Amino acid sequence: MNGNTRFEIDFSEAKPIVGTKAPRELQAQAKFDLSPFYEFSAPEGIERASGPCAIGMVLHHHQIGWNHIPKDRHGHPQNDLYILEIMRWAACPDLLSGTMGTSPAQLLKALRKAELNANWYAGNTVQTTLELIQNELFEGRPVIALLNNATEDEPLLLEWEVIFSVDEDTVMSKQAGAQPQNKRRTIAQFEKELTLKLTQLSCSVITARKD
Repeated sequence: MNGNTRFEIDFSEAKPIVGTKAPRELQAQAKFDLSPFYEFSAPEGIERASGPCAIGMVLHHHQIGWNHIPKDRHGHPQNDLYILEIMRWAACPDLLSGTMGTSPAQLLKALRKAELNANWYAGNTVQTTLELIQNELFEGRPVIALLNNATEDEPLLLEWEVIFSVDEDTVMSKQAGAQPQNKRRTIAQFEKELTLKLTQLSCSVITARKD
């Protein structure tokens, strides 16, 4: 997504965070180790691909994919062919014919098409959102988050990233268009980038699990 906020987004799928478990001690041992979480990047020349890349990372984490995509010796699908297939299969990016990125509704549609139980949470407080992320990570499920990566002289630069680690000081995510893709933020910086002036879209995170 870019800085134009006049596009239409269907907010009917956005959920409040209700009955979140008490946040776990950040030092507690998680059930699953997400440190080797595998990344996919935007093919060269492809813009607004953070949504397709986020979908691809989550599907690959849940061992969902296509047999016709060539794989490397470690069993990972070839990056460019995989992401291009995601874009075709999931019909994204979709906002303003793809020029403004991928909508939350289209991310949900793709994840559910892959038979994952996916939910979009938005408009909640940053603290409850962070607690939700912590609990999902503890269960071994990465979380997709919409973050404002604009610099101080830019009004808005929204991108989907996949959060795979939170500790007492930092949040680690995978970015679609940057090298290296691992991005480390302080908790305070993450909360700032997660919070948007458009309240309905603020603190947007998407969870996905196998039932």
